[in-house]
Amino acid sequence: MDNKSFVEQIKNNILEQNLLDQNSRIIVGVSGGADSVCLLKVLLDIKDEFNLTLCAVHVNHGLRGCEADNDQSYVEKLCRDWGIPLKTYFVDIKALSKKLGISEEEAGREARYKLFNKVLQNTGSQFIAVAHNRDDQAETVMLNILRGSGLDGLCGMSMKQGRIIRPLLNISRKQILKYLENNSIHYCTDSSNVSSEYARNRVRNELFPAIKKMFGINPVNQLYRLSFLVSEDRELLDQVAKNSYEAVVLSEEDGVELSAVGLRTLSNAISKRIIRMAWERINSSRKNLESVHVDQILTLCQNNRTGKKVKLKNGIEVLLSYDRLIFTKAGKKYGKPYSYPVNKESFTEVKELNATLEAKVLSGNEIMQLGDFSTVNETSLVQFFDLDKLNGEIVVRSRLDGDRIRPYKSNGEKKLKKFFIDQKVPVEKRNIIPLVALGNKIAWIVGMRTSEDYRARKDTRKILMLSWSNLKDGGENNA
Repeated sequence: MDNKSFVEQIKNNILEQNLLDQNSRIIVGVSGGADSVCLLKVLLDIKDEFNLTLCAVHVNHGLRGCEADNDQSYVEKLCRDWGIPLKTYFVDIKALSKKLGISEEEAGREARYKLFNKVLQNTGSQFIAVAHNRDDQAETVMLNILRGSGLDGLCGMSMKQGRIIRPLLNISRKQILKYLENNSIHYCTDSSNVSSEYARNRVRNELFPAIKKMFGINPVNQLYRLSFLVSEDRELLDQVAKNSYEAVVLSEEDGVELSAVGLRTLSNAISKRIIRMAWERINSSRKNLESVHVDQILTLCQNNRTGKKVKLKNGIEVLLSYDRLIFTKAGKKYGKPYSYPVNKESFTEVKELNATLEAKVLSGNEIMQLGDFSTVNETSLVQFFDLDKLNGEIVVRSRLDGDRIRPYKSNGEKKLKKFFIDQKVPVEKRNIIPLVALGNKIAWIVGMRTSEDYRARKDTRKILMLSWSNLKDGGENNA
């Protein structure tokens, strides 16, 4: 493949996969090795055509002493010669890996991407370009297979993942080396690449050659093909899961709530994806959610035992409550206690709920003009009460121990807690439901039920009309 064909193939990747836009500002990770030097050169070659602004970033891991310092010096000279601005950083990866309790390889990756994102923000750039190639993809897929990966792991890396782009992902290491040779471009060779200390090196230097020798096939090409084919299948499953998520999600307002009933009707393949999507919504990342956690959540859903929960990493809990699977931050308080005296001729603001209760006294002709108010639905946010029976101080508040109500058209009184249980109101929602009360007697559970003791009748002489409004959604009545 000549230079023109090589660059054209990468341009096709950019255009077909929509990797970047005209006038984009690109951060380029440059280690000094063959892959990253090749990426930087190709982006420089197409810089004017796409009107790109490039900024190189080099991270010295401090693991190879003078060799690492020489790599940094080489990258600095290369960027000067090519007229590309460069930002260099030193990170003690050995110390970082001990601090985080992860491998040096993982610590290096964490440090690099943290710095890439820092430069991205500081320079107002849109994308981070990294130099993973076809061989890297094959090694990643093999490592994932050895770890017992599912479908996502078999897909390996994507050419575009958020702000990260990989224009060389379908280019072989052999093609990259040939391009650099044709252009007389030097690069650094990392001596640690021949070491068997890292699992990736063992796959590259020992496992792949053994497979090629024993079976007469190139595992890089076969594994890359596998990742490509599986990615197409995953796209379909992800789209089905996205549509199904929209069908079963009940709320994303305070955590994520899913319909457990809806989840139980779906296949495990889709349900597991929906669980991962819910985790990503509340956690802003898919990291730290393992397959064992997904299985625990699925079992929780299928066993249908209200009140049971699964504790996960990052302080997140998943609770099953009356056919609702609730993802939330552990120990989260659902609303602070509140209580406000009700002004019977004006508005009462409930700051905790960003809502208001309007009260108005009606009598004589005003009552006659209402028509048959006795038919008002119990879930309506406008209700009518007998003012003479509400002859003490009434308040709008959250629930208290000892609260009781005699529900409309009911013969007996019951504890508010028992009412909530019978109505399958989730435990975590009960503290924020507004109540209109006299002492421990509940006149109105807003949006749910009025009291037989206080509701207005056809012969009521003075009516207290109460109207509830939530301000957070533009005044729409929604308790």
